[in-house]
Amino acid sequence: MRQIAVSAMLTNLVSMVGVDSFLTAETTAAVRSFNRFGKLAWDRTSWPITSRLTQVIPDVRVRSVQVGSAGASYSSAPTVGFSGGGGNSAAATATINSDGEVNGMAVTNNGTAFTGVPSVAITSGGGSGATATASILSYIDFGTTISEIFRVTENDPLGSSTANEIAFRNTFVTGNSEYGEAILPDRSSTAPVWVYYRAPFPGYASDSSVFPYIFSEYAITSAYGDWLSADGALEKAQVIYSQSEQILATELDKLERQEGQNSPITFITYGTTAASSA
Repeated sequence: MRQIAVSAMLTNLVSMVGVDSFLTAETTAAVRSFNRFGKLAWDRTSWPITSRLTQVIPDVRVRSVQVGSAGASYSSAPTVGFSGGGGNSAAATATINSDGEVNGMAVTNNGTAFTGVPSVAITSGGGSGATATASILSYIDFGTTISEIFRVTENDPLGSSTANEIAFRNTFVTGNSEYGEAILPDRSSTAPVWVYYRAPFPGYASDSSVFPYIFSEYAITSAYGDWLSADGALEKAQVIYSQSEQILATELDKLERQEGQNSPITFITYGTTAASSA
């Protein structure tokens, strides 16, 4: 990936502003603007420099537990346990009705590393006869390496003329550094899949960093717009923001010509968002 030093971007911005140099606080604000607009560009579409294609081994987990026989004579909710299936840490909670029957189960921990469907054991609670069956699904954990999944396929989409698509659904996970995970609703296997995704925006902490060259002119011009806004020159800032969007639109046009894309592109202008299809 072609890169440019953030220090060089700062030099260009200083020239635009028309001063000899920036104070420390002004440098910090400029780098913050570079990051803000760099991320906007990064997330705008599936740029080659931001996108990755790799094989991933899904993690198979318990998704739900369905009551088979309700049993009888339960005076309290029985304990639910899982065994077999090759995984661990799955947990569920049972509920009972006023007739002492088990009427439902809620998975409280999906567990991990299953290779098959585990057996469900229902014990204690004062009753007997309740049975249940677990179901498992494949998951793709985003961790800190995936920010957005574009596509999941069974085979390499670049290595063959056709690729078999795999349905996926994004879902939330807890954790300060996690980006989320995807459920594959039609799969319950650890068989590897191909995942085309966007990598997280790395962020550029200081003027000693390097920045993606393709976004640099857009980020510099937009940062100049921020400078003008902070200085109260709002009308001129609007003009500069429009110019910066045209710069990014030009790069998007290049990408479409190179890759033959014909998907809607989101153009973000100051205070508004619009979609356009080339």
